[in-house]
Amino acid sequence: MPGPRIPHLPMSSAPKAMAAVGLLLASAFGTHAPVLNGQTAEDARAQAAVEVRRQTAAEDVRRVSRETIETAMAEQAALGYNLLASTNSSRFETAVLLTIARSAMAESEEGPPLLLHHVDWYEAYRSVTGLEPQDVPEYISLAHEFGQDRIIDFHPARTRIEIKEGFEPEHVVRVKVGWPDSPEAADRYTFTDTTTSPNLRITNRQRISYWLLDYGNFIVQDEIEGVQARPLGGALGTLFSIVGDGSAKQNRIAIAEDGLVVTYATAKKGPFKVQPLTITYPDGTVETEFPPDRHDLLQLTYRVKLPLEVEYPDEQSD
Repeated sequence: MPGPRIPHLPMSSAPKAMAAVGLLLASAFGTHAPVLNGQTAEDARAQAAVEVRRQTAAEDVRRVSRETIETAMAEQAALGYNLLASTNSSRFETAVLLTIARSAMAESEEGPPLLLHHVDWYEAYRSVTGLEPQDVPEYISLAHEFGQDRIIDFHPARTRIEIKEGFEPEHVVRVKVGWPDSPEAADRYTFTDTTTSPNLRITNRQRISYWLLDYGNFIVQDEIEGVQARPLGGALGTLFSIVGDGSAKQNRIAIAEDGLVVTYATAKKGPFKVQPLTITYPDGTVETEFPPDRHDLLQLTYRVKLPLEVEYPDEQSD
């Protein structure tokens, strides 16, 4: 049952932006160069295909058609923001997943998990953008080569949460991203996102998972597992060189009418916690300073920083 919408309350001033780790989640599924432990991309694709056939035969999941993925992506392309920029990748992916999940839930909330196969994702992206293979951004093409699939689950029995503090979301979706196990499969890959300042070194584990909370007027990625990052410069770079890579834990996104995105992220390493606030322009440019006289952005800032405490169900065996 949809909960109450978050109220619109005024803020006296915009909070000052924090350090550059604010791009962590924006780039978490972005441009990368896989560390394969000797495994070729062809091997990864073959293993993924075997896993897809196994899951489909067992009726564990229902594969989403390429046309459905393309329609959801086309809706995002129509909004006019840059789909090639890795800094827009988190917005793009969560929007596409939620569009597909909402449509499936409208048919039946008790349906099976949905599989978005990496080949369908890649071909749908190419169709929407009109790009030739050599022009597709690396964050899309290498995910295709490596065989990263997405599975989304919205069944009430598996996604029932308890809100300890905050508002009830309209929809709850469990998201898993990864590739199949095998004796030769890599357990992670690492890439450097050079679109950020300072640059970020990001590691994706073989299994990435998070909860997607849909509030209608903003989105929360919570309980993120499998994504780590380290700034490669500045004061934070010095800190993380001592304590090690930080782990992404939460990402909150709210979008203004003109397409500007306010992001409030949380990354942790041991006792250290960083919670930067950033703004992303439609072209993918990310800033820590907000434009003046934008009271709507103050409102979005208020939304993404509201207290939220959620108890999630225990993880079930795959």
